[in-house]
Amino acid sequence: MQIAAAQEEMARAYVRGAPGVLVSGLVWLVASWIWGRYGVVNGFYGLFVGGILIFPAALLVSRVFFRAPKVSPGNPLERLALESTFMLFGGLLLAYCFLRVAPELAFPAMAVTIGVRYLVFRTLYGHSIYWILGGSIAAIGGLVALAVVTLPLNLALMVGAIEVGCAVAMLLLGKRAGSRNLLRDEAA
Repeated sequence: MQIAAAQEEMARAYVRGAPGVLVSGLVWLVASWIWGRYGVVNGFYGLFVGGILIFPAALLVSRVFFRAPKVSPGNPLERLALESTFMLFGGLLLAYCFLRVAPELAFPAMAVTIGVRYLVFRTLYGHSIYWILGGSIAAIGGLVALAVVTLPLNLALMVGAIEVGCAVAMLLLGKRAGSRNLLRDEAA
C-alpha cells in the first residue's frame, strides 16, 4: 500500500483525527476545571483517567456519528499510530515524577508530550494542520515549563481550547470540502 493511500484510509477511518482531537480537548477542559477546583494533583489525575478514555470515545464517535469504516489490516500507518502512543507513556512518567517534586511542571510536561505526538499525525493523516496543532501545544507547554510566559489561565484550559477549536475547524473544513479535503497536503 502506498503512503498516500494509507493516509487517505486512515483519514476516512478516523475522520481526519478530528474526533480524537475533540475528545482530548474536552478531557483537558475537564482537567482544567478539576485543577481549578481541587488543585493541580487532582487535575492531573483527571487528565490521566480522561486520557485513557480518549481513543475508545473518539473511535465510538467516528463509527456512530460519522459512520467511518475500519482500517484495512494491511495499513502500515496503524502500526505507527500505536508506536507513537509509547511517547505518551514516557511523557506521563515524567509528568508524574514532576507531580511529586514540582507539581507546577506536570501539566507543561504533558502538554509538550501531547504536542510532540501530534506532529506524527501529519504522517498518519497527511494533514499539515497537525504541525500547527502540535507545535502550538508543545510550544505553550515548553514556555510555561521554562517560566518564559505566565498564562492568565491555567495551561489545561489553554490546551483544551486549542484542541477543541482545532477539531471544530477540522470538521467544518472537512465538511465544506466534501470529497476534496482542504486540510490534505497536495504533496502528501
